[in-house]
Amino acid sequence: EFVESFGLECLAMEWEAIENSILINRQPFITISQNSAQIKLPQNSLLDELWRVCQKAEAIIFNPPSYPCYYIAEKLNIPCYVASPQPHHQTVTFPHPFVTDGKSKGSIYNWLTYSIFDQIFWQYIRQPINRWRQEKLQLPSLSFWEGVVSSMKRKKLPFLYNYSPAFLPKPKDWKDDNIHVTGYWFLDVTKNWQPPQDLINFLSAGEPPIYISNIWHQEALGKDIIQEVYQLTKQRIIVHGLDKDSWSIEASEPIFYLPGFIAYEWLFPQISLAVHHGGCGTTHSCLRAGVPMVVIPYQSDNDQSFWLMQIEKMGLGIALLPEKETISPQKLGSAIQQIIGDCDMQQRVKNIAAKMQFEDGVNQAIEVLNGYF
Repeated sequence: EFVESFGLECLAMEWEAIENSILINRQPFITISQNSAQIKLPQNSLLDELWRVCQKAEAIIFNPPSYPCYYIAEKLNIPCYVASPQPHHQTVTFPHPFVTDGKSKGSIYNWLTYSIFDQIFWQYIRQPINRWRQEKLQLPSLSFWEGVVSSMKRKKLPFLYNYSPAFLPKPKDWKDDNIHVTGYWFLDVTKNWQPPQDLINFLSAGEPPIYISNIWHQEALGKDIIQEVYQLTKQRIIVHGLDKDSWSIEASEPIFYLPGFIAYEWLFPQISLAVHHGGCGTTHSCLRAGVPMVVIPYQSDNDQSFWLMQIEKMGLGIALLPEKETISPQKLGSAIQQIIGDCDMQQRVKNIAAKMQFEDGVNQAIEVLNGYF
C-alpha cells in the first residue's frame, strides 16, 4: 500500500525465510547460503521468487542482496543495473562496508577487503547458484573463481551509488565511467502526512530536544536508561520506538515517547542531535538537516560500522559501542554533552548540509538511467 500510494505498481515477493537468513541475522548478502548443503532448493526460495517476479521485466534495477537478478537478466536478455547504498568497487580509500569494525587499518587492508569478501561470498553460494542456473535458467555453470561483484565489474555493469558525495566523496581510483555516485535518494512524504499534535506541542514548549531512536535497541535503550540520560544532560528527549505499552510517560515530562512512523525531513530540522544505529538512511537524514550524531551500531557485521567510521573520520558525531548489549547512561550522557558543547562539530555538520542542498540524488539517478535506457 505504501509503494502503491506513489502511483507505482508493486508485485510482492512470497518466499519462505530460512533460519539464519537475511531477515534474522540481518547479514545483507548471505540470503540463500543455507541452501548450499541441500540437494535441491526449497520451493518458494528467494531464487525462485526473483525468477517469478522478473518474468515480464524489460529491465531490472536491483540492490546487491538481490544479486541473482544479474543472472535472470542474462537469461531474459534484458539490461540490468545495480542500485546500492553501500560502495562495492575496490578502492584504497575505505574498506568494504561489510568487512570493517569501524576502525581504519590502512590502504592495503582497504584494497584487499573487496577481493576477499567477493571470493569468500562466491565460494559460499557458488553451488546453489550454479544448480539454480542449470535447473531453472538453463544456463551454464560459472567458474570456481567467478565472483559476484567482480563479474559485474568485468562486464561494466552500471552501478548507481545513492549516498552523498559530500559525505563520502568518489575515490580517485574509481576511473570507470559506469560508476555513479548520485547523492542520497530521499523520499519526502510530508505532502500526505501530518505530524501528531502532541508532538507539535512538545516541540514548541522548549528548546530543540534530543532524538533517540530505540527501534534497534529496545532492550539496551529502555526507559530507565533514557530517564538517567535526561538527569545527566538536562536535555529534553524524544524517544522513537515501537512498543508504547512499556512506557508510561506523562505529557508534562521532558521525555516524549513517539511510536510508529515519523517523517525525518519534518522532525530533524527541529532537534539538536540524534542518537541512532548508524544506518545509511538515518545518517543521511541527519546530515541533510545539519544534525550531529551519537551512533550506537546494532550489528557489527553490516554497514553500520562503515558509516560510523565515516562519521567519526569527518568529525560529524561520536561512536558508542554497546558493552554486552547494554549501553552506559553515563557514556551516552557524556557523548551528548560533548556534542552540545562542540561548536566546531556542529558547524561541520551544517557545512555538509549546505553542500547536500545542491544534490538531487533522485533526479541524478533518473538522468543516469535514462542515458543507459
